[in-house]
Amino acid sequence: MANSWSAIILTGGTSKRFGADKSEAILADRALIDHLIAAIPHPVPIIVVGPDRAAFDTRVQVTQESPAFSGPVAAIAAGMKLVRTELVTVFATDMPFGPLLIPQLMASLNETCEGVLPLDGAGFVQPLCALYRVDALNRALSSFETVVGESMRKLVAHMRVVQVPISVEESQLLTDIDTQENLMTAQKSYKALNNLQKEKS
Repeated sequence: MANSWSAIILTGGTSKRFGADKSEAILADRALIDHLIAAIPHPVPIIVVGPDRAAFDTRVQVTQESPAFSGPVAAIAAGMKLVRTELVTVFATDMPFGPLLIPQLMASLNETCEGVLPLDGAGFVQPLCALYRVDALNRALSSFETVVGESMRKLVAHMRVVQVPISVEESQLLTDIDTQENLMTAQKSYKALNNLQKEKS
């Protein structure tokens, strides 16, 4: 499995609600983006779309959507230019535990679907913590006149996807850190999330 897919991590958002660069926010003595990278097994290639930094692992390539802050679809399009595998996972940097769902997403991929998206306990689909077939994702991206400002909902609508229900317990892995309050809540629940991580590894 490790050699069949790549991972795109989106870090270039404005972080207006958070008030600072979310990717570098500290959760349990580690930046959110470092939680994501650590959870993605070697030797899976990783493409970070957003600002560069000197401390990235050597397997990480960095690129940037143009113009900057032009939305997740534009960021995915930029990252896809560096993907050389048949499958790709896409993760938002504010879902630091999302990669722990990769085995479940992989197991749900079948010959007819083009993407696998988790459906959390509240009934929300999470396209920014998902698995896609590269050819299908590129076709969906090419259907737009411009990817700047396009929505993930419209992108996914161009693909045949499977929605995978995630248990209430596993929905914790989709913790979305949009605000400082969200980060404080994640700090308090980190021990439980860490134990769940050990169970899934």
